Amino acid sequence: MASILNVYQALKSLSNKEQKGFITENVFNSFAPIAQRNVYNEMFRDLYASKQQSRQNLDHGRDRSQRKVTSEYVSMYMRDEPLEQLDGNLFAKPKLLNKVISIRTEGEPGTSDDRAMCEMLYDVERMNAVLGSNLSTPTDSFPVAMITSDIEIFPDTITEAYITYYALPTSYQYGTTDISEFKPQIGFTSGGILEPSTTRDFMIPDDYEPELLAEMCKMLGVRLRDVNLLQFGAREEAAE
Repeated sequence: MASILNVYQALKSLSNKEQKGFITENVFNSFAPIAQRNVYNEMFRDLYASKQQSRQNLDHGRDRSQRKVTSEYVSMYMRDEPLEQLDGNLFAKPKLLNKVISIRTEGEPGTSDDRAMCEMLYDVERMNAVLGSNLSTPTDSFPVAMITSDIEIFPDTITEAYITYYALPTSYQYGTTDISEFKPQIGFTSGGILEPSTTRDFMIPDDYEPELLAEMCKMLGVRLRDVNLLQFGAREEAAE
């Protein structure tokens, strides 16, 4: 995964080339989650663009095609878990939900009805039309999930469901693959030595480390009025 220490040291080196500006721990940590979210969004834009290229037969990389590589990157954010029941057929969205992939119900184990994929709707008027039609009324075999601030699944006899989705990034405990629920940040002792217990790496593939650095340069360059950082960030963005 992308090392927060690498990005921090690179930023300090760039900002100190002309002795302009000083990136403190607190300032860096305030921008690190924003940079991570920007790069995360960029990864999904890359995925959608690569899918479009594939449809147009413009991606001929086979095993290392752009679509395959990007799909492998974003798969690290895929989660599959039970939905938390709020009341009856009403369920809570996962806390870190970014994009729903699918929702399914579970029936009697060992039968042909042990799993049913839900049709997903986001429009209340469309949902009302489905519920009011004899032809499209949801059934156990053909359930429908209405996704708003919560998730409501029909028919209303359904009280157990599972969701597959892309989660928002959090962080990894420094130097490990242990997922942390907190934002990425760097921590130092009072003597300026890296403190692993309070340091959390980005939850971004290491191949995207240059993109993280470019994002941080652009944001901190504006804050510190550091032309060197701004120009570096712009060059890296253009190169991508």
